[in-house]
Amino acid sequence: MKMFLGILSTGKGTWGQVAHIIDNTDYDKVYLISNEWAQDKFTCSKKVNWIIIDPRKGFSEIVDDIENQMPKDLKDIELNIHSGSGKEHSAILSILLKTNIKFKIVTINAEGIVRY
Repeated sequence: MKMFLGILSTGKGTWGQVAHIIDNTDYDKVYLISNEWAQDKFTCSKKVNWIIIDPRKGFSEIVDDIENQMPKDLKDIELNIHSGSGKEHSAILSILLKTNIKFKIVTINAEGIVRY
């Protein structure tokens, strides 16, 4: 099962990259970490499962919020952290490392969608 996990937050033009990756990759499940406002505004061609956070909260609280909403079947994911802040990035990376969930970074460069 191919899964995508991304952060959808701040950064000029970052939503377009996230949507492009989702729309042009055959994912079985898509999870986005964001706030309620983005949940109402973001569009892409696939069903999105939302993990809602308040980015104004502290790091530990964001970690708790993500962990409490993160699906238990998450494994071997493609992760995009182009959008968002260091606090949000650190939170998801700490969770993935703590739970030993394997991941590849997926992003876009001049050649198209790339995975690391």
